[in-house]
Amino acid sequence: MSSFSFSLQLGTLMPVLLGVTVVRVLAMWHYAANRRVYPGFRPLMLAALLVFAGMGTLMLRAKFGDTVLLVILTNAVLLGPDVLLYYGLGEYGRVPHLRARTMQNILFIAFVCLVQTVDVVFDPNMVRRVVIFSIAALLLCARIGLELPWRSRRHLPGMRILCFSYLITAGLQVLRGFNALAVPGFTMLTLGQSDVIGVYSVFYRILQSALELYVVFAMNSAMLEDDLMAAKSQIEHMAQTDALTGALNRRGMELLGEGALRRSFASNMPAAVLMLDLDHFKQVNDSLGHAAGDKLLQSVAELCAAALRKEDVFARYGGEEFVVIAPQTELREAGLLAQRIRLAVEGASFEVLGGERVTVSIGVAGARAGSLEALLNSADAALYQAKVSGRNQVVIAVGSGEEAERFVPAGDV
Repeated sequence: MSSFSFSLQLGTLMPVLLGVTVVRVLAMWHYAANRRVYPGFRPLMLAALLVFAGMGTLMLRAKFGDTVLLVILTNAVLLGPDVLLYYGLGEYGRVPHLRARTMQNILFIAFVCLVQTVDVVFDPNMVRRVVIFSIAALLLCARIGLELPWRSRRHLPGMRILCFSYLITAGLQVLRGFNALAVPGFTMLTLGQSDVIGVYSVFYRILQSALELYVVFAMNSAMLEDDLMAAKSQIEHMAQTDALTGALNRRGMELLGEGALRRSFASNMPAAVLMLDLDHFKQVNDSLGHAAGDKLLQSVAELCAAALRKEDVFARYGGEEFVVIAPQTELREAGLLAQRIRLAVEGASFEVLGGERVTVSIGVAGARAGSLEALLNSADAALYQAKVSGRNQVVIAVGSGEEAERFVPAGDV
C-alpha cells in the first residue's frame, strides 16, 4: 500500500513540475517581450529552460545506462541552473566581482563532471556518484543561500527569501546523499522509483519554482519603478532648471524659494532676497553677439553660486537678472553677502570678453514675514536704485508696510 501511494505521488509530481516549468518559461518570455528587463533576467529564464534538459538526460540514462557522455550531461544540466540562478540574482543584487565568482562555480561543475567521469570509466559506483552530486549541489545551494544575501549591494523584494529557500534545497541534498548510502543496492532504478527524498525534492522544487517566478517579476518591477522615479525626478529637475546657466528657473525659484521663506518665518527667523543684474549687458550682446553673452551669463552664474551658502536658493530670474533667496539671514548679513557676490564678479577676468571685466548691481530686501512676491518687488525696487545711482553697487530696501520704504547703500545698514 505504501509503495502504491509513493508511485502515485511520483507519477503526479513529475508532470506537475514539467507543467509549472513550462508556465514559468512562457510567462518570463512574455514578460521579457513586452517589458524592459534588467541584466539577470535572462540567465534566470535560461535556468528554467535547463530543467527540461535535466529531465531529458535523466530519461536517457534510465534507457541507455550510465555512459560517460550522459553522466557529464546530467551533472552539467542539473547543476547548471544553480550557477545561472547565482549569476542572475547576483546581477540584480549588484554583487561585486560577480563574473569571477560565477567562473568559480563553472570550474567547480567542470571538476565535478571530471570526477564523475573517472568514476564511470574506472570504478562505476552509483551510490558514490549520487553522494558526489549531492555534495556539489549542497555547496552551490549553500553559496546561493548564504553568500548572495551577504554580498548583494541592493536588496530587492523577495530576493532574500528566495536565496534562503536554497538552504532548504541544500538540506534535501544532504538527506539524499545519506539516503543513497542507506539503501542497499542503490541503482538508477532506485533513484527513479524508490527515492523518497527525491519525491520530496520534486515537490519542494514545484513550490520553489512558483516562488522564483514571483520574485523575478517583483525584482524587475521594483527596478522599473526605481527607474521611473529617477526619470520623473530628472524631468522635474529639468523643468525647474535654467538650461543655459544651470541655476534654477522661475518655477524652481518659486517652489524652493517659498519653502525656504516658510521655514525661516516658521522659526521666527528673518530672510532676505537679493536681485542682481549685469551692468551694460546689452552692449555685450550688441558688440560680441548673443553667443558671447550666453557664455558671460554662464560664467557669472558660476561665480555667484560659488559665493553662496548651501542653504541659499539661486535662480535666473530672466535675461541678465539673477535672484538669491537667503533663508535665516538678517538684512545686514544679506548686504555682506551681496557685497561678496559683487566683488567676486568685479574681480573676475572673463575670457569671452578678452579678459575685460564686468560689474553687477544688486538690490536687497529682507523681512520676518510676508510673501516671496513682496520681497522680490522690494529687491527689484532696490536694484533700480542701484542702477540709477551709478551701478556696480549694493542698495538695500529698508522699511515696508506702515513704515515708508527707503533705500540705503549696503554699508549704511
